[in-house]
Amino acid sequence: MRLMGHTNGRWRVPPGMLAGMVVLLMGVAVLGQPATAPAPAAPTPETKATPRKSFLDLLVAGGYFMIPIAVCSLIGVALIIERLVALRRGAVIPPGFVEGLRATFRNLDTDRDAALAYCRAHECPIARVMAVGIRKLPQGPEVAEQAIEDAGANEIFKLRRNLRLLYGVSAVAPMLGLLGTVWGMIDAFQVASLMGLGKAEALATGIYIALVTTLAGLMVAIPVLMMYYYFVGKIERIVGEMNDVSEQFMEHFAGATPRVEPASAG
Repeated sequence: MRLMGHTNGRWRVPPGMLAGMVVLLMGVAVLGQPATAPAPAAPTPETKATPRKSFLDLLVAGGYFMIPIAVCSLIGVALIIERLVALRRGAVIPPGFVEGLRATFRNLDTDRDAALAYCRAHECPIARVMAVGIRKLPQGPEVAEQAIEDAGANEIFKLRRNLRLLYGVSAVAPMLGLLGTVWGMIDAFQVASLMGLGKAEALATGIYIALVTTLAGLMVAIPVLMMYYYFVGKIERIVGEMNDVSEQFMEHFAGATPRVEPASAG
């Protein structure tokens, strides 16, 4: 018996990452064009001594588009922490739960209330699923099995909560970075058009600053996407364990259903 089918295991890459790669290739192609202007003069000591920007300086240079990317990172961290807590195995299937239920529920007539109280005391997905099956056992094993499948599907849906939002963060963050990069490159080409094609330094500076937002978006999206697939795999394993527990329940506890003895001939 299966509570629910496995999750969709197809690997998906957020479109923002692919678009970001296209922008990076475009920037490389632009900077790789041969210069048509006369060769510049020898660099002065001032230009040789120009310090490179630190990582923090680059983030600040990213402009206002860094704010929504930072918000996406905060949302992603919050969702990851929430799912790490919610998907702990002890929070879904507590150790020793099945053994304790076996010891408590031996007879449907006398132990049914005690078994339901035991399930209520262990507030977790598997306990709620087993409680539904215990309530339906007097109506027959088939009814109890169907009730367990329905309750299991509902609990697994709860386990998948916030996964769509987590995947959404991994898709939106690089798109925001791409938007900031395109905006910055437009500004860089505007400056270059005013200064002339001979000022390749200004164009290069504008482009590499514009690419900071794409970098920030990818830095947010990649770990969030990795955690998304980690949670998908973990839920797959939880589904398998809950299927095993439900099968053990039907094999063992269905025997607690009282048998109707045939009436003796009078």
